[in-house]
Amino acid sequence: MRRIFMKRADVYLREMEKYLPKMYKRLMTIYQSLETDEGSNVTKEQYNEIDGISVDFGIMQKTRKAFVIKCDFVWDDIGTFAALSRFLSNLRGNNVLGNTFMEESENCSVFGKDRLIIGFGIKDLIIVDAGDVILVMDKNKDQEIKHLVNELKESKETEKYI
Repeated sequence: MRRIFMKRADVYLREMEKYLPKMYKRLMTIYQSLETDEGSNVTKEQYNEIDGISVDFGIMQKTRKAFVIKCDFVWDDIGTFAALSRFLSNLRGNNVLGNTFMEESENCSVFGKDRLIIGFGIKDLIIVDAGDVILVMDKNKDQEIKHLVNELKESKETEKYI
């Protein structure tokens, strides 16, 4: 079974090298540095330089080496906060992770870390504690986060947080 998986991974990597050569080069640089003392720094540096294209568009729509198999299963694109929220614990009608207290609040998704996040009298919000940044946004703006991140990258005052 491992041999079959590795063969599939080789095909995938060759297709990435063909269709997304810059991404492939950066991922190989990351891979080669993983067991070194500089692994963490190299990973962060290279990852920040990768273009924001999904493999769906960059590889799968171009390759002739992929197959589509009809099947019946539930699909969830976990590339959004809304999708990730479905994997969180339910606390009084809110989806929460981390140290969270929710009172008179509904339909919120809270991604906490070490600090206590208190939600009081709020509705339809996403709250993310990312350590040095706290994001608070309307759940309905979930698809627009990429635009916001790009704006933050362009600002000298906020680019260090992205």
